[in-house]
Amino acid sequence: MKRIIFAILVLMLVISGCSNAKDENNGTSEPQVSSEANAIEQEVSKKTQTGENASNDKSEEEAVQIKVIMPYGTPTLSMIKMVTENPVISENVTIEYEMIESTDVLTTTLINEEADIAIVPTNMAAVLYNKGIGYKMAGVSVWGILYVISSEDIQSIEDLKGKSISTIGRNMTPDAMLRFVLTQNGINPDEDLTLEYFSGASELATHYISGEGNLSIAPEPVLTSMLMKRQDSKVVLDLQEEWKKVTGMDNYPQVSIIVSEKLANESPEVVKAFLETYSEGIDWVNANPTDAGKYYEALDIGLKAPVVAKAIPGCNMKFLGVDETKEVIETYLKVLFEFNPQLLGGKMIDSGIYFEK
Repeated sequence: MKRIIFAILVLMLVISGCSNAKDENNGTSEPQVSSEANAIEQEVSKKTQTGENASNDKSEEEAVQIKVIMPYGTPTLSMIKMVTENPVISENVTIEYEMIESTDVLTTTLINEEADIAIVPTNMAAVLYNKGIGYKMAGVSVWGILYVISSEDIQSIEDLKGKSISTIGRNMTPDAMLRFVLTQNGINPDEDLTLEYFSGASELATHYISGEGNLSIAPEPVLTSMLMKRQDSKVVLDLQEEWKKVTGMDNYPQVSIIVSEKLANESPEVVKAFLETYSEGIDWVNANPTDAGKYYEALDIGLKAPVVAKAIPGCNMKFLGVDETKEVIETYLKVLFEFNPQLLGGKMIDSGIYFEK
């Protein structure tokens, strides 16, 4: 099981862009993705043989109990209104929310199909689907949170040539996104500049705030904390805008919401009601950053209300269902697949991944 957890942890580094400032669970060593992907397949095979993937008969009881999980940071922020107020989404539906700091707990829960709904990196949704683990992608809620911050005068992406840049996620999604944008602008990331990798957002922030580096690619919401603590700095490039320039698409679908096949098959109307409430909750967060910041701080999971409130505009949260986002999802995943096929579990997705209303 430890090998299984490690395999998906490797793919979870994209969460580092969404995590709070004290998350240091992301490794920097290059993963043995091919062998670990085989390990996941072996685990799925064992689960099938032991009946863990067997379908269950729908309960005759009308009550529906739903477990929702999400990592700290922007994924939790996107659902903060629901987590705090626990609104009634449908008659006889009970919802349990769990915020998870540890990525191994998050992935183990999903591998064992113990959650009904989860907020995950979009590429992880693809891995779960491609390995036969029973989840469907229902929509996208976070549209990119990576920015270039510097105390130097950087006017364009061409100005990065010859620079040393601190970043996170070696050989993973943040790395793939950065290298794609650089390459599309005629910049060789291995020859024209120097990339210095850190284990996670916390280590990255400490390095930059101390003045050891003057150029960094940072995710929200830790970006806002970095700007507040080193006031000679500013955002010089928005990687979401750079993505748009080279693809013609607005941002990229970094974080998605997935639902269990069991819940989707047995209670599709409940899923639809949940997604509608989630969408309304995200709209509320964007419109009420001060209150959302207070809600988040009340969870006592590492970020203070003023930082959260100030970071919200840069978190690019908006819920769109898969019926509106298939093209951008597949374009994004194709970029990741071409960078490293194992970021998607070894193959591109097909239409079976989607939960459609």
